Amino acid sequence: MISDKLFALVLVVLILSGCGVNKEAEVKSIAPKLSTSTVVSPEITEGTSKVTVEDTGKTNVQDSNTLDQFIKKIQPPNEQLQKVLKEDLDRDGKPEYVLAFGLEKEEIYNIFVVREDDGYHIIDKLEDPVIVVHLNTDVKIMKLDQTEQKFIVVYSTSEVNEAEGFSIFALNHNQINNLNYSYPEATGQGSRKLEDINKDGVFEDVSYYRFQDIQQHTIITYQKFDSTGPEKTKVLYENGNKKFVYPTVPKDIIQNYLEDHYLMNRFLIHLPEMAEFTALSASPKNNFESIIDFSAMDYTGLDLNVKEITYEANQRVFLVKSSSEEEESNQGLVFTLEKQSGKWKIMSIEMNDKL
Repeated sequence: MISDKLFALVLVVLILSGCGVNKEAEVKSIAPKLSTSTVVSPEITEGTSKVTVEDTGKTNVQDSNTLDQFIKKIQPPNEQLQKVLKEDLDRDGKPEYVLAFGLEKEEIYNIFVVREDDGYHIIDKLEDPVIVVHLNTDVKIMKLDQTEQKFIVVYSTSEVNEAEGFSIFALNHNQINNLNYSYPEATGQGSRKLEDINKDGVFEDVSYYRFQDIQQHTIITYQKFDSTGPEKTKVLYENGNKKFVYPTVPKDIIQNYLEDHYLMNRFLIHLPEMAEFTALSASPKNNFESIIDFSAMDYTGLDLNVKEITYEANQRVFLVKSSSEEEESNQGLVFTLEKQSGKWKIMSIEMNDKL
């Protein structure tokens, strides 16, 4: 009888312990899955289909599995996905995706704008407007004025980092339009930047022209980002004093005068320092460009051959021509300088081909 009771007790213990295991398994099977949070910074994992979306707005990023598959379908050969941006570009309540492909992070070759309407599809591909050889290093979605419109901005540099610029695109009525592009194509060097230079909430297309001249001038020209409105100019002095410094050597005064002549004609600006160099009643009307080669101003600086031909205590005369001119040639400009109140002043400028 005792053994029967013992058997019954063991059976009850086994039944209870078995039920506990099943109950625990049931709880685990209905535990909710954790939702994936939005990742703000882009992360690309090469060799996998992982896509991290940079959401420039405040909407939640949906499951990207379908987007992963679409990206694989349109991915150009030998290129990797470098960046994914999400934004409602045309403000219709539906987000668009900007997909950037390239060989590496700062080498972007193909950019697509994609929308999800019963599946993902390409709205358009960004056509690169820059003609000269360059690298597209980054793409951003930006608000450029006080409206709610967002723009696609592609940043570019030269391979040796001597030039930088940008292109602006807008999405309107299912079409991508190039609103503006700014790149130093003529010289292959220089800075074109997208900046709110006036701090008024509206970005400008800003060009920086830096020169290797006596005063180390930087000329800044700027206009509204969409190329509308007036173009404005600022003049900076990048020398140690950050302002105009009167040269003490006659040859430097001549060099500085001709450099300023070039800058004033090119940028249609007034440099008040020009009046300090001369004691002339009126500015010379000579065509300096027919004698002096100013083309090097955009690169290494104005290269002059300044030869002193007459020397007196308070007066000196110089024959000035481009260094590229033949040594035996006498064609040039004749500058006569005189020392007045401790400063050398230009008294006359004449064209000469007989000396």
